Amino acid sequence: MTETPAAPGTDDYAVQWLNTLIVSTLDSADNFEKAAGLARNPRFQGLFKQRAESRRKLAEDLKPEVRSFGAEPWEKGSFRGLAQRTFLELRDKIGGKTDKPVIEAMEREDDFIANQFAEAAHDDQLPEQARQAVERAQEALQTEHDQMLAIRNEFD
Repeated sequence: MTETPAAPGTDDYAVQWLNTLIVSTLDSADNFEKAAGLARNPRFQGLFKQRAESRRKLAEDLKPEVRSFGAEPWEKGSFRGLAQRTFLELRDKIGGKTDKPVIEAMEREDDFIANQFAEAAHDDQLPEQARQAVERAQEALQTEHDQMLAIRNEFD
C-alpha cells in the first residue's frame, strides 16, 4: 500500500486498499496508452488501446466503493507509473524495430496488477463488500494477463 497502513478490518484499511488499486489501475491505463503509441503492429496498437480503456473503466468502477466508506477516491496515477512509461519508451528505442520489448513490458504490467488485485481479493481483513468488488475485477485481470502472456510467448 502507498501510505501508513490502517488497522486491518477497518474502513480506513479498505479505503487504503481500494485507493492503492485505483492508482495502480490508472498507472496501468496510462502505460497501455503509451504502449499503444509505441507499438508498430496494428494488432497490438488496438489491443493496448482497448486495455487502456478497460483499466480506466475499472478505476471508475472502484471509486464508488471508496465513497461507500465515506472517503474520496484518488484521481491520479503515481510516480511509479510515470517511471514505468519512461522506461517503456527507453526499452522501445533500444529494442529496435520489433514490438517484443513493449509486449514484454506490458506482460509484466499485467502480471503486477493481477497479483496486486489477487492479494487484495484474498485479504481476509478487507471488508466483504470491498473484497467482492476486488474479486470481480481480479478475475477479469487474470484473464487479460493470461492473454498477454500468450502473446509474449509468440515472440519466444
